[in-house]
Amino acid sequence: MKRSLPPLILVLVSFGVFAAAARQHPIGTYWTETDFYQYYGPDAERIAAWRFPENPYQGPGYPAAVAIAAKFTGDVFVAGKWISVVSATIVVALAFMLFARLFGYWTGLAAASLVPVSAQFAQFAISAATDSFFLMLCLACLVVLTDDRASVPFRVISAGVLAGLAYLVRYNGIFLIAVGLFAILILNIFVLEWRARAMLSMFFLAAFLLIASPWLYANYRHRGSPFYNANYLNIATEFYPELAEGRTNQDGTRELEKTFGSFGDVLRYDPQRLLRHYPANLYESFVETIRSDLVSRWTGLAALVGLLIVLVERRSKTSLLLLAAAGLYFLLMGLNHWETRYYFFVMVVYSGLAAYACVRVFEWVRERGMVTTRAFVLAPLALIAVMWGSSFAMARTDLTAFLEMHPTEILAACDYLRGQGVSGAQIVARKPHVPFICHQEWVFFPSVKSLDELREWLTTHRADYLVISSVELKRRRELSPLKNPETAPPWLKVVWASKDPLLILYRPQVTEP
Repeated sequence: MKRSLPPLILVLVSFGVFAAAARQHPIGTYWTETDFYQYYGPDAERIAAWRFPENPYQGPGYPAAVAIAAKFTGDVFVAGKWISVVSATIVVALAFMLFARLFGYWTGLAAASLVPVSAQFAQFAISAATDSFFLMLCLACLVVLTDDRASVPFRVISAGVLAGLAYLVRYNGIFLIAVGLFAILILNIFVLEWRARAMLSMFFLAAFLLIASPWLYANYRHRGSPFYNANYLNIATEFYPELAEGRTNQDGTRELEKTFGSFGDVLRYDPQRLLRHYPANLYESFVETIRSDLVSRWTGLAALVGLLIVLVERRSKTSLLLLAAAGLYFLLMGLNHWETRYYFFVMVVYSGLAAYACVRVFEWVRERGMVTTRAFVLAPLALIAVMWGSSFAMARTDLTAFLEMHPTEILAACDYLRGQGVSGAQIVARKPHVPFICHQEWVFFPSVKSLDELREWLTTHRADYLVISSVELKRRRELSPLKNPETAPPWLKVVWASKDPLLILYRPQVTEP
């Protein structure tokens, strides 16, 4: 059997499973795909119309890809989820290429088999989100840097281009700049003198800027700084949680906007707390990578063993580059709160290290003559099968739950609005799903604490419709009387309702003062 056949089969099977699951995903859920309906989808439409994107947290890379793909799919959400399907499939292929190159063919195959069944990854392989797309670009950058079959200039320039693309998708892609410079200048993976290394570093940065500079210029023209982004609010939710009432969602960041207007504001607010909490958050994030649903517990523990083995006996330039990339990513993400999906890059690294640990431990035992039977080769396969099985069970549970979360009642609400000939209506909702899917305008649900406060707010703000669903009631518990039209106040008229799942469209009947 040709050695190229097993990884090819693995990639094709992964694509088939992802594609089949994607066909069961007709509408974005209320979790991370909120970002799609709030930012990526609208920005894709803006970019298609040659207007400036408005997302202050990420660059235009993913919405631009969605805008292009939507020309073929006819729908931005469909485009978004299929970009994830293709990206996740390529991630499996890149994982094989990277770890086969670093640790051998069988390690690469085992690592690539663990990636698609790593708990939440399967969910994000079909989600209209940036996660799979960003991960693909990060891994591609490492694969290019470690490909000794290609010329050095090609590797350097290609890595710079991929780093630029990753930065445009997510600003934390900036860690790849540090990875590239570390590889060229410190590790000296190309084995060159300092002058040549300095020149290659300039080529690498030039390639990055070639890709990023159009956006940097546009960002400067529209927002006053080429590097403007609002991720300082995410940092503030982690380091000053009391100011956001412990919330890391939109309610939290919108509240923090009253206090912080830049990264400098966050740094100056309480520098001592930043210095104290950052190491603690790094440690807590590291622990979460083992005990959370990023990888199975078996995979996480085996990855730690693999890490030790690499540090003791496998300190090649390429393996150290892999560890440095994971370390630099950790250092950057230590500024943010924990979410499993933020650490998919670490998940891939863990998969490779865990697979290598299984293969190498049994190689070590055989090399010392401790076991001579040929059947012993099944031992590492058994360990990898245990890791794969536990990961698969987690991934299946997570994906099943995800596919049961679809708020399809929104489609019925849209049918009602369409039947009424509604156009350009301002819809107040906690999530942007109803306004975007129904092609109306979204107004964020105000942080009111009572029905009286809501009525007062409605007297000074235009609101054609008010959405009440489980999402609004979860975040605005004081408005629980609105879950039943019979207990709603007379100044809110029910025009459409779904009992299970709950979704009510109210028409405000409030007279302006």
